[in-house]
Amino acid sequence: MRGIGRLVAAVGLAAALAACQSVTRDHPRFTFPRAESLSYDMGLPYAQAFVAHDLPPGLPMDEAVARVKRAVMACRPPTEDGSVRCRYLTTVGREFGSLGEDVWDLTLTPGPDGRLRSASLTRNHVGLPGLYGH
Repeated sequence: MRGIGRLVAAVGLAAALAACQSVTRDHPRFTFPRAESLSYDMGLPYAQAFVAHDLPPGLPMDEAVARVKRAVMACRPPTEDGSVRCRYLTTVGREFGSLGEDVWDLTLTPGPDGRLRSASLTRNHVGLPGLYGH
């Protein structure tokens, strides 16, 4: 049964990535509101593709922050270690779905040279779950 679950997950991920490529082709500029407008299972892979493609290690931190802001995310000033936390949130109320806020957090971490070392993205729901668990 576990093998079937993995197969279903792999097929679902492939379908989500294909749909994300279609969205990217139709809308070349990524935004978090656009990712949020996709189905729950497609929005996160779409946003992860943006992080992987547009926020590569070695990018100057100011350019990384500018790209994230163009994607409609608000960023705080750098912390003492130079990390920058950014957030996008929206109120959601889906039919038969959740009620509350979807919160996207992105942490940009610099390396010793001051350039981007890593970008870490999370998506969480705060509020009441829907009938389908999201």
